[in-house]
Amino acid sequence: MLKAHELREIIKLVEESSSIGKFEFEHESTRLVITKKEGAAQPILKSEGSAETTKEVKEVPEVPVQATPPAATTENTQTIVSPMVGTFYSAPEPGAAPFVQVGQQVQEDTIVCVLEAMKLFNEIEAGVKGTIVEVLVKDGQMVEYGQPLFKVGMKDV
Repeated sequence: MLKAHELREIIKLVEESSSIGKFEFEHESTRLVITKKEGAAQPILKSEGSAETTKEVKEVPEVPVQATPPAATTENTQTIVSPMVGTFYSAPEPGAAPFVQVGQQVQEDTIVCVLEAMKLFNEIEAGVKGTIVEVLVKDGQMVEYGQPLFKVGMKDV
């Protein structure tokens, strides 16, 4: 499944291109069709067994391809911040154990949560080594770009 930043990049490339009028991409059960209409790209996402949907593309702030590096808060902690706007989920599915808990050691590539944006679920990596000190948001909460999600202690590293 495409991640939000990948979808934004594809839409941007189609919008900026003077020679691409229609773009189609299909992988597993997901199909993406983008066609230009009066200067704006119109994504059409279709999954196997689902109805085709069209949504207006709105100006979306640029999201870096890699997760936003954690912002330092003190000498001993760093904050993992949201790289995008979306809905925060602490577990891969309802009823499952959370990706991380307070007191748990994390590495740079440890998945700490999932953010849902435009029906796409984006796995967020810690980006830092340390111990989860605090979870700053609740499951199902909307988060903003740059909003602190977790505090990570650095003294045990």
